[in-house]
Amino acid sequence: MATPRLHPSLLLAAIGAAFAPASTLASGFMVQDQSASTLVNGHAGMAAALDASVAYTNPAAATRFDEAQWSVNVGGISLAADFADRGSLSAVGTPASGPARASADGAAPLLSLFYVRPLNDRVHLAFSMHTPFGLSTSYDEDWVGRYQVTTAELKTLALNPSLAFELNDDWSAAIGVSAVYAEATLESAVDFGSLCFAVVGVDGCAAAQILPQTRDGQVEIVADDWGFGANAALFGRVGERTQVGLAWRGRVALNHTGEARFHNPQLPGPFAALTQTVATQDGPVRAPLDLPASLTFGLDHGLTEATHLVADLSWTDWSTLQDIRIDYANGAAATVVDFSWEDTLKLGLGINHRLNDQWLLRTGLEFEESAVSDARRNPVVPDSRRVFAAIGARRTLSDRSSLDLGLGRLRFAPSDIDRALLGAG
Repeated sequence: MATPRLHPSLLLAAIGAAFAPASTLASGFMVQDQSASTLVNGHAGMAAALDASVAYTNPAAATRFDEAQWSVNVGGISLAADFADRGSLSAVGTPASGPARASADGAAPLLSLFYVRPLNDRVHLAFSMHTPFGLSTSYDEDWVGRYQVTTAELKTLALNPSLAFELNDDWSAAIGVSAVYAEATLESAVDFGSLCFAVVGVDGCAAAQILPQTRDGQVEIVADDWGFGANAALFGRVGERTQVGLAWRGRVALNHTGEARFHNPQLPGPFAALTQTVATQDGPVRAPLDLPASLTFGLDHGLTEATHLVADLSWTDWSTLQDIRIDYANGAAATVVDFSWEDTLKLGLGINHRLNDQWLLRTGLEFEESAVSDARRNPVVPDSRRVFAAIGARRTLSDRSSLDLGLGRLRFAPSDIDRALLGAG
């Protein structure tokens, strides 16, 4: 029998499906829960200027603080998704093996740090350290979509210094730069049985007991990079009871570099060549990824002296993510994974009510579009439209300290995944 030759595109397409950020809280894979102060208002409140978290939401509002302030936010996110199979197929068109139901769970702690201080009468410093994008999703190892993804994880850390300038008694502006570190770890199964059928032929592989979905391998891609972006903001008063804000965050270009690591099965005789091609051996990878730009308008209006309405309307440039391309240094053909995402709008509404000198009661709702159309949804980022509701309170401890507590629940709309991928079913 002739030595089998594996066409790289069959396997690389399966690998490429895993190289995408994990599902998370805002549209696409953006993380919004940076501050307990904004979480409880449906992630609104960038024009309220209540604490040092403005260093992230609207650094131009840093001019409203006459002395140095800092804020530390500790929290966490837990996600759960249930998958019900409706006739998934393997790479060779047979019913996909695995349980009819599966779950995808992700959890991560969050830590954010914000600091503002005056440098002189008209210039203020604002600094934030936060997690702008990421989270993780891990499916059951034997689920029917294991050849497209089993684990996807993206970790980011952003350091964002800004300078805020007081333009006059009512208006201020800010400019800043964001340095973002991103690390991605992604895993999927590789169906060497189906690959054998495609490359060698049904008769030879069946005789050797190398059947579809019976000789799985694993591939793990680990890659990281630093990227940089600019941001700008405005903050102002338009009446005795009304404040407004505008914040723009620029696109951050990343060029992830790392390594593809394979855990291949033991195949008999000449079939072992399937695991020894450039497409199935460890090697360096490179994959560019742009984190999207966003623009947010915020309003804080006093309904009464004790009760304020806050509202944020945000646009995110998710159409920048049309595909992800993975290049392999070993000469294997590049993989291009289609995303074709769309820009999104998000509306957050909140109410803050001052009960007394010690307690500020707070609640909020948020409504957000999905970056993914039904025709483009994939199991790596199973995004859909969502509604977020939150409640919380602020307890003033002294003239110089306070404590915020917030709890939010996010509900995704049920959605379908109908995605065929060469080599992965």
